[in-house]
Amino acid sequence: MSAPRFALPFAWPVLVLGITQIVGFGTLYYAFSVMVPALTGDLGITTTFAYAGFSAALLASGLFAPVAGRMIDRLGARAVMSWGSALAALALVALSQVTSGWWLVAALVLAELVAPLVLYDAAFAAIAQAVGPAKARRAITQMTLLGGFASTVFWPATLWLIDGFGWREAYLFYAALHLFLCLPLHLTLPRHAPENGKAPSEPPRFAPLPPDQHRKAMILLAVSFTGAGAVFSAMTAQWVPALMALGLGQGAAVAAGALMGPAQVGVRVLEMAFGGRYHPVVTAYVSLGLLVVAMALLALAPVGLWSASAFAVMFGLSQGLTSIVRGTVPLALFGPLGFAARLGALAGLRMTLGALAPLALAGALALIDARLALAAAGALSLAALLALTRLPYKA
Repeated sequence: MSAPRFALPFAWPVLVLGITQIVGFGTLYYAFSVMVPALTGDLGITTTFAYAGFSAALLASGLFAPVAGRMIDRLGARAVMSWGSALAALALVALSQVTSGWWLVAALVLAELVAPLVLYDAAFAAIAQAVGPAKARRAITQMTLLGGFASTVFWPATLWLIDGFGWREAYLFYAALHLFLCLPLHLTLPRHAPENGKAPSEPPRFAPLPPDQHRKAMILLAVSFTGAGAVFSAMTAQWVPALMALGLGQGAAVAAGALMGPAQVGVRVLEMAFGGRYHPVVTAYVSLGLLVVAMALLALAPVGLWSASAFAVMFGLSQGLTSIVRGTVPLALFGPLGFAARLGALAGLRMTLGALAPLALAGALALIDARLALAAAGALSLAALLALTRLPYKA
């Protein structure tokens, strides 16, 4: 089932990983919010307890991410993602069999511990190993474009499965997807990273930083990615409550929020068409600049559908680009050697704070003025942008 070393067509790893990212995010992340009403009623637990368990699982995922990155560098993305698919199937089977709230938390933790083995950061490393650093940027953009359809596919699919069969059966079906679709697809990826044999045949367009600048650049990237990730996580989870705290109706908040998805897809298409002309750090500047403006608009502009819609579009544009630069910026700055380990270290910090950020924003909205809470989130996004501007990169 394995392909010859580095003989895969350029489009194949993008298609493989695009499909497995749709399934991975759809089953391990997006499906849970649709499952909650059915499983809480069946298990006799509160919605708050279920989401607290999910937050704890995301925190565990962040703590494990650096380990997953080192495994991918050592063993190769093909092996780790294949084992990850098998373990994801096991975790989803476990979720289908839980009988109490605490067993649910344990199964969720297992599922989210598996997530770093199969989701974006692992897929970014797999792309770099499959096509080499010179072609990785465009391939990563294409892959994230496909992966962006996970919620579009799995929110309605999960609801249909629950209504037709039940939430336990839905989780069993999702386990089968990982075992019989994702696992075979991951086994078609190359066995080894390019640097574990011969040098990539085509050098990257942008020269990596010299080794003596790596430590400073990693610290600045960690500050930037973690700060921005906290804002994205908090606002994605608390979008509707935040708008309602400002005085906007729930229906208007939901309608404005619907613009985020198309904005994410549209900006990824633009990045795929034109982004190769610029250093990935420039794309990161644009992403965080949009986030800063979006948060300032939400905190300072008069409340209304138009201002909320403008925020949603800018936030979606920023989020769409951020998913790309998480992979392309570290690859451009540091090169392919140790790429997955760097992604894992950055993801660990980002995901750990991201798991706590929604709770922090919810508490701030309850305790202080909503505009002050959103201004604080805006200040964090500005700090992330300022850290990025200190990066010593060569255009």
